Amino acid sequence: MTKRPSTPIFKIISGPSPTMKGASEAASGGISPLISALSTAADLAPMDDEQLYGFLHFRVLSAKRAEDRSGWFGGRLYNKFSGESPNYIPLSGTQLRQAFQAAGIQPPDFVVAAGKYELRLDYAHKAYDALRASAETEIL
Repeated sequence: MTKRPSTPIFKIISGPSPTMKGASEAASGGISPLISALSTAADLAPMDDEQLYGFLHFRVLSAKRAEDRSGWFGGRLYNKFSGESPNYIPLSGTQLRQAFQAAGIQPPDFVVAAGKYELRLDYAHKAYDALRASAETEIL
């Protein structure tokens, strides 16, 4: 029997809900939809394999840097306030679905495009390695 990891494969940070939207609009006077419209559109739009590879490369490297910093108190404090984790990478629902598909894993049905999630680093590496192998075979 194999030992199962004690940490979840991914965490649900937030998903779209009417109360969240109402609270954010009340706090910003209704201007936040204008400001964040492009960011939201970018998160919802699917990436091609090359873009996803570059995106995962950046996120995996950021997690590596967070791991390097986590060895001392100041680094752990920096990670806490910056939101970076040595164990998980942040993704939108669309990016999470694409990462799962790149790794050859069926994404869960409850993952929504506008949601915010964190994917465990070993699974991010699986997707990253699969995309890298795909890119290398295209070059040959």
